Amino acid sequence: MNRIPVGMIDGSLRAVAIAAFLLAVVALSTFEILSVDFGWHLKTGELIWATKSIPVRDVFSYIAAGRPWVDSHWLFQLMIFGIHAGAGIPGLYILRGVLLLVTFALLMSTNRPIRYLPTSLIVCLLTLFISHERFVMRPELVSLCFLAAYFYCMENFAGRERLFMVVVPLCQVIWANMHGLSILGIAFLALYVAGDVLQFRFMRSDSNPSSEQHSRRELKSKLALLGLTSLAYLVNANGIDGILYPFKIFSELRGEVSTFPRLQELDSPFSAIAASALDPVAIYKLFIAVSALSWIGSWRRVRIAHVFVYVTFLYLSTLATRNMSLFAVVATPIVIRNLNGLLDLVLASEKSNVAWRRSVAATTAAAMVLVAAGTWAETTNNALYERLGWPRTFGVGSSERFAGDVLERLAALDGRFFNSPDLGGYLIWQLYPKKQVAIDGRWEVYGDVLPELRRAYANSDAFARLVEEYDITAVVLSTRTPLAKKMARWLRRSRDWHLTARSKNVQLFERLDRIRRKD
Repeated sequence: MNRIPVGMIDGSLRAVAIAAFLLAVVALSTFEILSVDFGWHLKTGELIWATKSIPVRDVFSYIAAGRPWVDSHWLFQLMIFGIHAGAGIPGLYILRGVLLLVTFALLMSTNRPIRYLPTSLIVCLLTLFISHERFVMRPELVSLCFLAAYFYCMENFAGRERLFMVVVPLCQVIWANMHGLSILGIAFLALYVAGDVLQFRFMRSDSNPSSEQHSRRELKSKLALLGLTSLAYLVNANGIDGILYPFKIFSELRGEVSTFPRLQELDSPFSAIAASALDPVAIYKLFIAVSALSWIGSWRRVRIAHVFVYVTFLYLSTLATRNMSLFAVVATPIVIRNLNGLLDLVLASEKSNVAWRRSVAATTAAAMVLVAAGTWAETTNNALYERLGWPRTFGVGSSERFAGDVLERLAALDGRFFNSPDLGGYLIWQLYPKKQVAIDGRWEVYGDVLPELRRAYANSDAFARLVEEYDITAVVLSTRTPLAKKMARWLRRSRDWHLTARSKNVQLFERLDRIRRKD
């Protein structure tokens, strides 16, 4: 009877473990589309397609109408509009799933995880549970994918110089027209190349002439790649405004932007309170501890490029919780490499032990199947999201923010409505061009008007001035945000406004004089 080769058994078990991990990625990315920004992104894509031009001034808000708008996401918006037009909401789920699966496949394959697959999977699981809060339908998904791709290219640069000299600049052109944070690609490459330049200078005296010549050639190619990618960044459909835009909004990465209302994603993770052990903030802090310890075993073979990248993105992540996923993505290949080096020393005698290898492979596969099953169980019944306090629902579709009658009533109103900002994107998607919103999530468009709008939520006199100026006849408020709840309380006590409709997520108030006039 022929025996199955050990290598084939090990390979099958590894494949099961990797497949189970990727199924966990799918589970955490399968929730109904509910984003502050998704609606206006999709509607902008439709607008670009209809007008064959990129908007340069706001059209969605009656308060910000005509203000300058640098739409740095236009290519992403056009892409999701095309997919939605052809395949509907399910098509957008496929897009999100593909982007995330490619991201994690790149992270796993950057430093050859086969040697110690359990270590690679554990590190990737930590990154997955840190990042899944950011798996909403935003251009940020593209940035995570491109960061993983850039790291893969730089780590596997030798022997593929010509390929990557084409691929990376092409990615940068796409990235520069999809997300305002595309400058991170240039920053990553600059940090990496600067580290390699220093590494070459320090190690130069210890290398033989042929090795030094090879390293010099590779370094020149990387410098050329950095130059080409920097030029590719300039290929921006918004011209000089698009080129400068990332620098303008860089304060968001630093967590310093004054938003309306104050967003939790801009708070430091060290000032946030974790809701549970599975809260991304708690896992992020664990990841920092694991990644810091991983350097101990690899100090003799440290890559200066890795140190530069790790420290810079760690610093950004400490400033705002929205940056935790950026750090986790760039740190994952570094931590895997460091831990693999440590395990090389600790487990050197076990490498040729067939029984030990098979036992580890079987245990890893079984553990990952359990993790995947548990993740699916916790997400399909929404238990995970309830523990975290997130307004997410497992499924393939768009989360309805309004009961149908509330939306129909808004559409039929005479005059304008005032809205809480978290509803703006959805209302743009559903009602533009028939109706304009008061405010949505594009903070940079509203600029110096934001303080006045913020006062309107808390002060009836400030709101009365807006009512008179813009002929506001209705107010639609979220039931979730503190500012909206505060405004709803004093509107209920007001003699000028009346609650006419409500659903689970929203409340609609109308001016009494307009209601009486209709009657």
